[in-house]
Amino acid sequence: MSPQPSPSSAPWPQSLIDVLECQRALVDELSKLATDQAALIADGRTEQLMELLGRRQGVIDRFTASQSNIGELTRDLDARFQSDNVQQPDLIRSLIDGIGQQLAEVMKRDEHDQASLRSGRDQVRRDIAALGAGQAARNAYLNGSTSNPRFADQRG
Repeated sequence: MSPQPSPSSAPWPQSLIDVLECQRALVDELSKLATDQAALIADGRTEQLMELLGRRQGVIDRFTASQSNIGELTRDLDARFQSDNVQQPDLIRSLIDGIGQQLAEVMKRDEHDQASLRSGRDQVRRDIAALGAGQAARNAYLNGSTSNPRFADQRG
């Protein structure tokens, strides 16, 4: 389990870097879970998928909770870079950009996984409909629903 992102006791900008590094670790975990999710969907392992989705929601909840810290720490970021004589603006920008890119990749994989799940669901619906139609035809044939069989000769 990744550490909970929280405001650091370090002065700004280190406190921002600490929270961003925690967020990066959470996004790394989300990325791994997204890869595992795709494999579980492909293998049709529903129970394991449900368990993974529960773990994933916990990671998302921790990431979301950290966003309030980020909001405060990044307020007027460009102005702070100029006025505070920040030594690590490239690191901060790199962390922010990397987190954004990795989240975009996770969301893209999610869209693909959702399409796979919809396709699987639609196939199950077609299979059930075909099974139902076949069962209805079989029942009609077995029950002799016609009193005058169409394909019987004169002997029956």
